[in-house]
Amino acid sequence: MTYIRVTIFLLSIILSLHLVAQEKTNPSDSNPNYCGGQIWFDDWYCHFNYGIESSVVEVNSWFVHENTTTQAPTRASGKLRFGIEPRSGDLSQLDFRFKIRVKLPALEDRVELLLSDDEDDVNQQAVKAARSEQLGSNDRATLAIQFKDKPDSKVSYRLGLGRGSQVYTRARYKDEFSVNINSKFSYFAEVNYYSDDQFGVEFEGALSRNIDNKHAIEFENTFRYRDKSEDLFWRHQFKYLYLRDGKTSYLFTAMIDGLNKPSYRKEQMLVSLRYKRNVLRPWLFVELEPFILWLREEDFRTSYGIALRAEVHFPDY
Repeated sequence: MTYIRVTIFLLSIILSLHLVAQEKTNPSDSNPNYCGGQIWFDDWYCHFNYGIESSVVEVNSWFVHENTTTQAPTRASGKLRFGIEPRSGDLSQLDFRFKIRVKLPALEDRVELLLSDDEDDVNQQAVKAARSEQLGSNDRATLAIQFKDKPDSKVSYRLGLGRGSQVYTRARYKDEFSVNINSKFSYFAEVNYYSDDQFGVEFEGALSRNIDNKHAIEFENTFRYRDKSEDLFWRHQFKYLYLRDGKTSYLFTAMIDGLNKPSYRKEQMLVSLRYKRNVLRPWLFVELEPFILWLREEDFRTSYGIALRAEVHFPDY
């Protein structure tokens, strides 16, 4: 039943966007006051938000009953990213990423619907070429429902489809604690089961420090074990963030990852500098990220590249 409802949810999003297109051709059938007749750029974004919001309100209404208390507004949040990442050896690398998260007030915000191009936190590299192929099923849509006993619970449970349409379930414990006034350590540990990959465990720990209100650094270590292949994936990563102002940021990343089989050896290395700026509207961002990549499959030949991206956030608050 859960999968049926989630499927209906996705279909309702598609339908709502189709209705938006129909409104453009049949304006007399739409509500002319909803978006206020804005220019096409704002009008597109307004109707896109309207289509998503209408869909999630419908999903939330499935769980409303006579004993339901006063609810907070039902809203979805997420982002869409479009990019091109030409590099030496591969000039045609295109990238499209998306992530949508929906909380359901009717269930006291203990249940979330998730739709993403990649559910794995460990594989969320901005540079597409640096997303580990050893983890498998890159760029495969993931659909899941996540449960918590309480909205602020540190333990979450997830059931869904991921890694190439495998049915999976997982339990994750996530927490953080302060090391001192400017530093904190955040981590998560999880146990999961995929219908094809079988049992697995994962751990990630990150030590971050705010140097001041504009500079921050982070050291991150990730480990994942898969029962099917009996191998251990590892990643070590350093990040330096500089916030120039309220609209512009720079992020330097140095990353190395690999497997423990046939030996504890590196598979790839990445160095990049991302420039990100909010432009034109509060919900629109552009990114420019030059990078250098070394891959074992390319005999660690130095590959130079640059990523150009546009990112749309919704809603715009």
